[in-house]
Amino acid sequence: MQRVPFSRPVVTKEMVDAMATAISSERMVMGESVFKFEDEFAQFIGTDHAVSVASGTAALHLSLIAVQVCGMEVLTTPFSFIATANVVVQASGTPKFADINETDYNLDPAKARKAVGERTRAIMPVHLFGQPADLDPLMETAGGVGAVLVEDAAQAHGAKYKGKNVGSIGDIGCFSFYPTKNMTVGGDGGMVTTNDEKLAKNIAKLRDCGRVSRYLHDVVGFTSRLNTVNAAFGRVQLKMLAEWNERRRAIAKIYSTQLLDLNRVALPPAPSKEVVPVFHVYVISCGEREALLKHLNEKGVEALVHYPVPIHRQPIYQQMYGAEEGSFPIAERMANRVVSLPIFPSMKDEEVMYVCEAIRSYYER
Repeated sequence: MQRVPFSRPVVTKEMVDAMATAISSERMVMGESVFKFEDEFAQFIGTDHAVSVASGTAALHLSLIAVQVCGMEVLTTPFSFIATANVVVQASGTPKFADINETDYNLDPAKARKAVGERTRAIMPVHLFGQPADLDPLMETAGGVGAVLVEDAAQAHGAKYKGKNVGSIGDIGCFSFYPTKNMTVGGDGGMVTTNDEKLAKNIAKLRDCGRVSRYLHDVVGFTSRLNTVNAAFGRVQLKMLAEWNERRRAIAKIYSTQLLDLNRVALPPAPSKEVVPVFHVYVISCGEREALLKHLNEKGVEALVHYPVPIHRQPIYQQMYGAEEGSFPIAERMANRVVSLPIFPSMKDEEVMYVCEAIRSYYER
């Protein structure tokens, strides 16, 4: 029996050597590698500015503070990791949800349009699983109520929407470099991208204790900097990201081809002229999920579930806001149906085929 892990992080000698060089020859905090990484990432995404921070959560948190959501609402999706909503609360705003569509699991623009109001300060779509959200109508809705659009691109490094990289389209883009993401910095890390120089400067100040100079501070800031050694590691990974994303798309194509005729399984959208995903996770939707997961585990396939409890149904959010079951039915249904299959750049075609055979063996019994 083969064993296929869910992911397999890449660590090369070049990455380790880059970290060793940085720690021996640069400042450990805010060293030269940090600023080089920011410049290179901004160039990759296609924005004028990029500001590195301690995590993807910090990227969202500081961005929402910078666009002044305090006392206002931020419209987002209930189907994401809880940090997407936590940062709104931490920035003294109120999270408000609109349901998703069941094709790409992203914020539904029509439902978002109905949910905005006078207190909407920001709309924050999540490019979930590396699938770009439909940004044009969301940006139109945001503009109509004077709100900013913050892209939660934590899972979508290099994904494209109508020819542009996500993270370069809204007012702000936020990325995570957690070890399971399409690229990492060898630990926690995040990045904010924007074309707005004032926003970039404010976020850079917020990440560094609110400093104007060494001992002068004009805002209440945070200690949320990216370590120099992590930036050095990330610079090497960034050079490989485009190639890794292509490999993920190739793996996704094998999955989609091999599973297409299983009418009890719904597959994620394929790349198109307008939307090019990066398949951070390859997610299928199916009934009998627990039985399928048990079967795959018995076959040595590590499949996971993202995310089994929608944010509005998390105990703390029920306690704080009282969201009832059935409030966002598509998100709730998908939370009970999705299965994440193994996908990572070094995954061999034979491993992909083995996973497909394991799935088929369940449904063709």
